[in-house]
Amino acid sequence: MKNAITVDLEDWYQGVGIPVSEWENYEKRLRIGFDKLMSLFKKHNVKATFFILGKVIEDHPDIIQEIIDDGHEIGCHGYSHKEVFLMDKAAFEKEISHCEDLIKPFNTSYVGYRAPYFSIDARSLWAIDVLKSHDFQYDSSIFPGDSKRTGIPGFRRDIHKLENGLTEVPISTFKVGSLDFALGGAYFRILPYKYITKTIRKINKQRPGMLYIHPWELDPEHPYLSFLSKRRRIPHYWNLNKTEKKLDRLLGNGKFVPLIDIVKQNENG
Repeated sequence: MKNAITVDLEDWYQGVGIPVSEWENYEKRLRIGFDKLMSLFKKHNVKATFFILGKVIEDHPDIIQEIIDDGHEIGCHGYSHKEVFLMDKAAFEKEISHCEDLIKPFNTSYVGYRAPYFSIDARSLWAIDVLKSHDFQYDSSIFPGDSKRTGIPGFRRDIHKLENGLTEVPISTFKVGSLDFALGGAYFRILPYKYITKTIRKINKQRPGMLYIHPWELDPEHPYLSFLSKRRRIPHYWNLNKTEKKLDRLLGNGKFVPLIDIVKQNENG
């Protein structure tokens, strides 16, 4: 079965709770992990979906053009990496509109959206209607479980149409004991390779799976921020030196496609 591979395109300091107003104080290292990712995708002839942070479009237009030129899907990841449930509707819509303006010069547009930290949950379901009004075709923001930061326990795990007609592609989650894990990020780095592949096979008995990764996870030398809380610091830095090799092995032993392919496949039955 084909599974989706997605990239949350952000630099190492942009997803750890540091305000966007302070980002200029940190070393830009996106190119390091990005180049490694692109090399792996080319090696295994894989096309992915890149959910791009708006600030990254401003800082790295060359990277955006490379993604487009190589035939990958472009998706929206918001602008400031702020949790949706910490915004109001006006602020969220402003970010979406700004991201749309930023991508226009590249002669492309978004069809998919992913919220930072998967932060569309019971507190922010209003965001679904905002996405629909901006002509997004699908959302991939809901964690169907309890991630301790966000999530909707009991939410449907399959790809399905929401009441407003937007397609929802929930994050691929699974149980490890009593905890809800997802197929990507720190969860991918924490769990053994054989456990990951076994989990994908189990998910594939019911539906396609979806893996997510960040470029900084392939840059183990990025700076260590000791001031981060343990809740952020430990999962951020866990097993970074093993990510590239693990991902290389996984891409070589499966069929991975952009998320839009999985969405279309689901619509066509």
